[in-house]
Amino acid sequence: MDFNINKLDIDKLRNIISYYKKNVKNISLDEIYKIETIKTFQQNWDINAKDFYEMISNSFSKSKNLLASRNYFPKNMILYFAQKDPEMVRDMFVNLFNETISLSRRIDSFRDSSDMLLKQYGNENMSNHYQYLNAISTYLFFRFPEKYCIYKEGKFKAFASKIGYDNIPKRGSFEILEAYYNMCDWVLEVVKSDEELVQRAFSRFNGLNFGDNGLHLIVEEIIYIGSRLNFDFESEEEIKYIDDPNLDLIKENYREYEKNQEKDVIKECDKIYTKQDFLDEVYITEKDYNFLVRLLDRKKNIILTGAPGIGKTFLSKRLAYSILEQKADDKIEFVQFHQNYSYEDFIMGYKPSKEGFALKYGVFYNFCKKAEQNPNDKYFFIIDEINRGNLSKIFGELMMLIENNYRAQTIKLAYGDEKFSVPKNIYIIGIMNTADRGIAMIDYALRRRFSFFDLKPAFENERFMDYIKSFKSERIINLVEKIKILNKEIKEDFSLGEGFCIGHSYFFSDEISKECSLDEIDMYIEEVIEFDIIPLLKEYWFDDYDKLEKWEKILRDIVN
Repeated sequence: MDFNINKLDIDKLRNIISYYKKNVKNISLDEIYKIETIKTFQQNWDINAKDFYEMISNSFSKSKNLLASRNYFPKNMILYFAQKDPEMVRDMFVNLFNETISLSRRIDSFRDSSDMLLKQYGNENMSNHYQYLNAISTYLFFRFPEKYCIYKEGKFKAFASKIGYDNIPKRGSFEILEAYYNMCDWVLEVVKSDEELVQRAFSRFNGLNFGDNGLHLIVEEIIYIGSRLNFDFESEEEIKYIDDPNLDLIKENYREYEKNQEKDVIKECDKIYTKQDFLDEVYITEKDYNFLVRLLDRKKNIILTGAPGIGKTFLSKRLAYSILEQKADDKIEFVQFHQNYSYEDFIMGYKPSKEGFALKYGVFYNFCKKAEQNPNDKYFFIIDEINRGNLSKIFGELMMLIENNYRAQTIKLAYGDEKFSVPKNIYIIGIMNTADRGIAMIDYALRRRFSFFDLKPAFENERFMDYIKSFKSERIINLVEKIKILNKEIKEDFSLGEGFCIGHSYFFSDEISKECSLDEIDMYIEEVIEFDIIPLLKEYWFDDYDKLEKWEKILRDIVN
């Protein structure tokens, strides 16, 4: 692409920047809705969402005039398509946001798919899908505001004419978008050399998820403002700003934004999750917590083992929260393995479609691509019941890539002839019940790539006992003491062992709280004993009636 920056007028750009800096307070108010739009998108966007239509609707809910105007309806059309064929639209965005593919291919693919959707689902009132360069660049801007700016032909031509660039490529072609992005990069370099602008960007956008601290947003504002300036550059007093017809809407958006700031601050505070929050909820020792965090950081892959009912699933998510220091569910993916779970579900494979078979990306593939785009953030992939799946079949060639020493190295995938790597910022947490009978031992090749951390029931934990005593019920304290003795007997039983001990999660339920009456607590205890613990013991000691009868009497005597 012929874009000679030496022909551009740097002095004219500096005049525009000078105007921008003098008027930045008012400009920031006018442009604040773009920041709110990006925040809304990034807080809601989840490419693997079960209800894709609802997710994409929420993500674009604050897009306002960026994706709609009097005769321009890209938002309405993409939502219509997502309602009709959510999986195809999901694949369109997976591909569009895949930075390993060239931008021209991604744009062509998105427009071609939009043509197909319009042809298949359009009616006599739909002559256009509106998924062209402006809309596509806006989607990219929402997803990667640290890399892209919004393309509009009028804005580009108006700004280009002011800086002396007149070699505008053909309308609607990829070359015109490429030229626009080249111009944005040129403006970005000038912005980076202006220390005052850099500090202003840092102070305005610090805390938001912008990899460049908002410099691309500054560029977006400068180009937009510059495109609307009318002046001859001989004197700054002659500079006049062309009124924006959307100004009233923008100011209304800002008033709404300002009104909701206090609520947003409260919501953000609610998301904070510290190490102490973890220890208060999970009931393992601080020493074990520190060991877990170090182990995960060193190995990248761990498996939490232990008896059923000790809160392994609950712990795994809270562990991720505590490391992220916030309840950031967008950085956590949760799956459960089973006997029919396959490589095609996990990585990629051909799945039935309306036109035969189509190559579909799996949940781990998509999660890796998501983590690739934010290398400074940590991402956690949690696998429940990891030993119930055929692990060699599910992981395939990724058996090597998940190993810490091979992270970021590439290998050719079985499908698609694509080179793929597992990013260094992904941490895998597996969950495995040691009491599962009849389940094959975990694959030894995979075993050495994970570290195993055995979790114990919390009955000896001081904070857990403080929680139990807070109910002020002698019966529940008595039950805990009896289960301690029961667990000792289970542990010493040659046919069972430590992996079959009774977990402490039976004492955590929405049905009981400190506000419950003693009668309500007694009723809950009786149900736990009769319908949870005793049936489990019947399975454990199906061939030892004397031991089973003894413990049935001990436990039932607590409530009698």
